[in-house]
Formats: sequence, C-alpha cells, structure tokens
Amino acid sequence: MIAELTSFMEEAQLNRKIPLLLLIPVLTLSLGACERRAEKESQSEAMSEMKQNSAEAEQPPAQAEELVWVFEGRGNRQCEGGGLSLEESRAKLADSGVEVEESRCATRTDRMYPAVCGAPTGDILMHLIPMDALDAALELGFDPADQIQYQQRGSCPDNDS
Repeated sequence: MIAELTSFMEEAQLNRKIPLLLLIPVLTLSLGACERRAEKESQSEAMSEMKQNSAEAEQPPAQAEELVWVFEGRGNRQCEGGGLSLEESRAKLADSGVEVEESRCATRTDRMYPAVCGAPTGDILMHLIPMDALDAALELGFDPADQIQYQQRGSCPDNDS
C-alpha cells in the first residue's frame, strides 16, 4: 500500500495535478489505519494465548464424573464412643493404593437409631475417590454414598463421645 502511495505521489509531482500538501493527510490516515490493524491483530493473538494458558492451568486433577463418594460406618456406640477416626478410615484406603481427594464426616438420615447406650450411631466417614478405584474400596468394606441419604457434619466428633 505504501508503494502505491509513493508511486502516486511521484506521478502527482510530475503531473502537478494534485498538490503535494493534499497527499500528506491521505498518507497519514493510511499509515494510522495500518498501525491500528496490526495492533488489533497482536492484541487478538495475545488474548487467545492467555485463554489457552488459563484453560490449561484451570484443569482440575480429575473431572466430577470421574470421582465418586464412598462411605463406611464409623463404628462408634452411643454413650461409649470409640470407632474409627476420619484419618484412620482415609489411611485404610490410602494403604490399599486408593487416592483420596477429600474426606468428610456425616450422619445417615435414611435409618432410625434408637437412643440406647451401646447402640450404634448413624455416624459415617465419607471419602471422594476416583471412579476407577471403586472396586478396591468396595473390597475394603466401603459402599457408594449415592445409595443412602445422609447429612454432612461441620466437624467430626471425637472418638471419646
């Protein structure tokens, strides 16, 4: 485009039909448009690169469809306490090679438990594991949590209570 303008200017100078002063604004506007287009292209490339980098950085270790909640009864008794702690339950899975993403305490709400000393409680220990480790967890005595109703607890009870 610049070459065309240069040849046009040379021709105009030779012919003296178009004054040189009228060509200066035309040349300035054309160069400004070229610079803006190049600037937009570089911004567009930078934005697409940033989107690609952020998408790579935001990928979680596993997708939600690839994880499953499993549980086991805590094994504590009313008025006596005892049973497993959340850490002991998690270690049972980890020792068998099952990667645990998250652990929580909960209480089963789909069963009734009589208020009698020595009777079991509805306390359960829940763990989020990869779907491909479900068979290993089932062999260890865990069950899928989607088969029961439960309420998550804010904190896990002590083994003494």
